[in-house]
Amino acid sequence: MITAVDHIGILVRDLDAALAFYTQTLGLTASPIETRSEPPIRMACVQVGPVRLELIEAADPARTMIRYLPHQEPGIYHIGLRVADVDTEFAALQRDGVPGIDSVRDGDSMRVAFLHPDAAQGVMIELVTRKDET
Repeated sequence: MITAVDHIGILVRDLDAALAFYTQTLGLTASPIETRSEPPIRMACVQVGPVRLELIEAADPARTMIRYLPHQEPGIYHIGLRVADVDTEFAALQRDGVPGIDSVRDGDSMRVAFLHPDAAQGVMIELVTRKDET
């Protein structure tokens, strides 16, 4: 069962410029920039009430989940929906014929599974269970 919007993933061309807009122009607070080698991204989160905006700069979009989208330009590229148990929810959706991408996997602070954009009319859905809430 979906319990909340956890975050919105936004692909940006220039993370530093995006952070300047969200923090200096809009007055929001951002997390430190995180750099990952797999997939090759730079990322920072901006908190808007209970929802995080994940600002993601991809060095090579073809090596990220972005490759599954029909459009690969900057903009919203996934919506993270919080669930109590991502393993159970993902398995139930797959039994119902909803296509997934890969399998359930661990992130730093969450377990996640992606639903293929074909399932939601072109929107990639990320099911999220926060580790600090299990």
